[in-house]
Amino acid sequence: MTKRELIERVYKARGLSQQATKKTVGLIVDQVFAQIGDYFIKARGTRGAQPRFTYPGFGTFARKRRADRQGRNPQTGEPITIPAQTTLTFAPGQDLKSLLNRK
Repeated sequence: MTKRELIERVYKARGLSQQATKKTVGLIVDQVFAQIGDYFIKARGTRGAQPRFTYPGFGTFARKRRADRQGRNPQTGEPITIPAQTTLTFAPGQDLKSLLNRK
């Protein structure tokens, strides 16, 4: 799904009035993602607990620090070091799991 498709689905699903244009819905969606991203950038973690964002029923995003690791250049086969980086993990919530696995 693209950003445009998400905005279209939100707009249609709620049967919004003409005052709430697709542009307005797009601005709201953009702001939600900007706030989540800003939270993960600015939040401080500790050794035992990293910042996380939980949306009940949907799932939990958590920041994770990956250490340096060894890899291989696929063209030459020579070993390379992949540098440490910060990434996000996602664990789906129970409601989302149920929807995905319904028959």
